[in-house]
Amino acid sequence: MTETAVATEEAQSKLDPFTAEIIRSYLLSTVREMYETTIRTAYSTCFSEGEDFTCAIFDVDGRMIAQAFGLPAHSGALVDVMDNIFENFDTFEDGDVIVHNDPYNGGTHQADVVICRPIFIGDERIGFAINRGHWTDVGGMAPGGWCGTARHVIQEALIIPAAKLYEAGVLDRQIRDFILKNVRLPKQCWGDLQAQIASDTVAERRVQSLVRKYGLESVKHGMSEAIEYSKRRFGAMLEELPDGEFEGSEIMEDDGHGGGPYHIRAKVTKRGRNVVVDFAGTDRQVNGPVNVSFTGAKAAAYSAVLAAVDPDVPMNSGVLDLIEVRAEVGSMVRPTYPAPVFAWADPSDKASEAVLKAMVHMAPDRVAAGTYCTGNNVTASGEDPETGEEFLWYHFGSGGCGARPTKDGNTADWHLMGNCKNESMEIWEARYPVEFEEFGLVTDSGGAGEHRGGLGVARKIQVTADTRITGCADRHQEPSWGIAGGGGGTPNRFSVTREGVEYDLRTLFGIPSLSKFTDESLRKGDVFTTEQGGGGGYGSTLARGAELVAQDVHNGYVSLERAREDYGVWIDPPTGAVDSGKTRELRAQMGAG
Repeated sequence: MTETAVATEEAQSKLDPFTAEIIRSYLLSTVREMYETTIRTAYSTCFSEGEDFTCAIFDVDGRMIAQAFGLPAHSGALVDVMDNIFENFDTFEDGDVIVHNDPYNGGTHQADVVICRPIFIGDERIGFAINRGHWTDVGGMAPGGWCGTARHVIQEALIIPAAKLYEAGVLDRQIRDFILKNVRLPKQCWGDLQAQIASDTVAERRVQSLVRKYGLESVKHGMSEAIEYSKRRFGAMLEELPDGEFEGSEIMEDDGHGGGPYHIRAKVTKRGRNVVVDFAGTDRQVNGPVNVSFTGAKAAAYSAVLAAVDPDVPMNSGVLDLIEVRAEVGSMVRPTYPAPVFAWADPSDKASEAVLKAMVHMAPDRVAAGTYCTGNNVTASGEDPETGEEFLWYHFGSGGCGARPTKDGNTADWHLMGNCKNESMEIWEARYPVEFEEFGLVTDSGGAGEHRGGLGVARKIQVTADTRITGCADRHQEPSWGIAGGGGGTPNRFSVTREGVEYDLRTLFGIPSLSKFTDESLRKGDVFTTEQGGGGGYGSTLARGAELVAQDVHNGYVSLERAREDYGVWIDPPTGAVDSGKTRELRAQMGAG
C-alpha cells in the first residue's frame, strides 16, 4: 500500500461525506480555473479561440483526480504521459516544469505538447498539474503539420521526450532554445507554453489553499474519494447494460498516396462492471498519415464507452480502471516507429465511431448516429504583404453530429472526440491575410430520418496573399452513418475556386487524394472552401412529422426537393404550408415501395 493510501485511510474517519464532496467539487472547479487561465493568457487563436487544450490534476501516485474540461480526445490520454514522466524521473522538486510530446511514449501527436508541474505543500509533493495543448507549429516539413503525404514520423514535427524545462524553478535555456529554434513561430509557441505553465501554477495555488482550509490528510483522502465516487457511479451504470460481445468497424479512406481503404475494427466485451475494447483485426500500420498512437486509440475507446454509458461522470482514474483497451502492436491503432501519427485526429475519430457502432448493439437507445468525423485540419503559411512577416494559420472546424433516439443531431457542433469552439472570422481577418466570403450551414447536409442529422458547415476563405497550404482529413467519400433506417449525411469536402472556376483538390493540384495534401500553392485571390459534412439520421423518414419537415424547409435546413424525395412531404412553395393530401399520397407510395 502506498504512503498516500495509508494516510488517506487514517484521515477517512475524520472526513465526513459532505466535506469529501466539497473537496471533490473544489478540485473540479480548479481544473476549470486552469482552463480559463489558459484562454486568457494564450497567444494563439488555437488556444484562445479554438480552446484546443485540456487540463487535469493528478495525485502523488500519478492517478488522475480531475479532468473536467477540454477535449474528449484527451480523455485518459494524460494518464499515459503521467506514467511516462514517472518512468523518466525519480525525483521532483518544487518549481520543476516538464515538457513532453512524444507520441510513442504517452503522447497523442507532436502538436499536443504537455506541460506538467508537480504540486508541493511545503517540502511534500502531493500531486501534479498537467496542461496538454495543441501548438500551432512544432516544426516538420510543412508549416503547422498535418502533412497529408507524410511517410515518416520525423517528417511531421519535432519530437520532445520528457524533459525538465525548468528545474527547481530555474529555466534550462538549452532546452528552451532547442525547441524554439525548431518551430516557425517561436514567440507564439513560447507564449502558449507560458500560458500552460500559468494554468499549472493556478492549480498548485488552489490546492495549497484547499490544504490550508481542510488539512493535508483530508485533502489526500478527498482526492481518493473523488476517484472512488467516479468508479462507483460508472460501475453502477455499466451494470444496467447487458453483458455480451459487440462489434463495429470503420475505414480510413486513403493514405494520401493512392492506397486504401484501411479498416479499424473494434470488439466491445462487457461483463458486469468491466468493459474490454479490443481493436484486434485492425489493419497493419501504414506509411502514411492514417495511424493513431496507442494512447490516442485508448482515448477514442474511453470517450466512446463514456458517451454510451455515462457521459456526465467526472472523468478520472476511477473510470479508466473499469475499461481495458487492447490492440495489436504494429497495427494502425498501436503503431511503432517510424509510422506517421501526426494526423491522429481522424483515425482516433474513426476508432471512436467503430466502438460506437459496436455499442449500438449493446445500448441502442444511448448511441447517436455517425458524424462528419474530422476537423478537416488545414494549415497555411506565407509572407504577410502588410508586415513582411511569416504568417501561419490553422483551420479546424465543426460540422453535423448524428441524430439521437429522441432528438435531431446537433448542427455546427463538434463530434464526440472534440470539444473545441468555432473561431471568430473577425479575429482571423485581423490576424491573417484572409477574407471570409461565407461561413454558414449547408442545406440538405443532415441525414434524413425521424430525427434529422445535424447540418454541416461551409467556410469560403479568400486568401489575400500567395499561400502554401497543407491538410489531412477523411470521410470525403463515405458519408456519416444512420441508425434504425436513418440516412447518412453528406461527406466532407475541400475545393478551390480560381478565376471563377471551382476545382476539387485532386484535379487542381494533380494529387491522388481528395483530402490529404502537403505544401500546395494558392494564389492571391483564390477561394479555399472547407465544408464539414452532416450527421447521420435516426429512424424512418416517414415517421418525421410533416410540420417538422416544413419547419426545416422554412429554416433552410432542408430543400423543397429533399422534403419530397426523403420525407414524402409536399410543401406549397408560395406559402410554405404542407399540402396534406399530396403528402399522404407521397408517403403511401414510399411506404408501399
